[in-house]
Amino acid sequence: MALIDSTKVYDSELMRALRGKHEELRPALKKVSTFLQANPYRSATLNIEELAGATGTSTAAVNRLANAIGLNGFTGLRFALMENLLAVVSAADVIEGRLKQAPETGFDLEQQISLSKHHLDNVTRMNDNQTFEEMALRLARSQNVFVVGFGNSFHIAAMAAAGLSPFCAGAHCVTLDGGLEGSAYRLSGITRNDTLLAIALPAYTRDTIRLAEYAKSREACVLSVTDCPASPLVQVSTLSLFIPPHHPVLPNSKVGLMAAMEALLAQVQLLKPAANEGRPSLPDWEPDRGSLPPSLPGLPRSNTPRKNDDAR
Repeated sequence: MALIDSTKVYDSELMRALRGKHEELRPALKKVSTFLQANPYRSATLNIEELAGATGTSTAAVNRLANAIGLNGFTGLRFALMENLLAVVSAADVIEGRLKQAPETGFDLEQQISLSKHHLDNVTRMNDNQTFEEMALRLARSQNVFVVGFGNSFHIAAMAAAGLSPFCAGAHCVTLDGGLEGSAYRLSGITRNDTLLAIALPAYTRDTIRLAEYAKSREACVLSVTDCPASPLVQVSTLSLFIPPHHPVLPNSKVGLMAAMEALLAQVQLLKPAANEGRPSLPDWEPDRGSLPPSLPGLPRSNTPRKNDDAR
């Protein structure tokens, strides 16, 4: 078996085969392919009936997919999935199992910290430094950066735009007020010299995909941060970072997403130090008390001690 610690999750022969065949698969087989790419470790623990049930397909569809990517039916697929299996079980699956067995115990801080550590480790397993550095370089070289994130990704998109603002000629979070129409209006001026950074975790928002497609049609560079290669955002992106989103209680975990964004912002700042050095620093400011207007009638003046309310 391959050493999991030194293998990137989506750089294995199995995952490359799934990505290469994904778009040409029939709907039932594409469902199985999507599930395998979104759940590379959990899939290895399922038998063929469970995998068919989890994907809403049939055992025949699972076998046909395995044959389509050059494996010997489910037996070959199961072996290939085991090659991708982590040395430890997913923290999210462990916690979810415990909650199902004893829901009265609740969810505690220790469980969240364990889950967060696992997700952060998986961010490095799911991505390679070359992709990360290339994404940061494209952000740094862009004339304008437009950031898109709807739904549960909105606040991360706003944070990314704010963090990029000092180091880019223009950094804009387009998903503000006005819904899709307002976002499309703010994105309408994107050009081939600009970059769109799109953020989407399950359940994917169709509007994010539409805006990414529009940016691509304008020959802009499209970068994405999403959960796996089966994400519809990957098909319209030049480069993608993959983030583990699973949480046993909440719809998504944002820990990995926040870490990836902070890393991108830090790398962009290092690539563009001149932009930071050129900003004027504000001197310490103290108001000239003599120039302040007098207090409003009935309110104590600034130089008059305020009476103690308790003495009234």
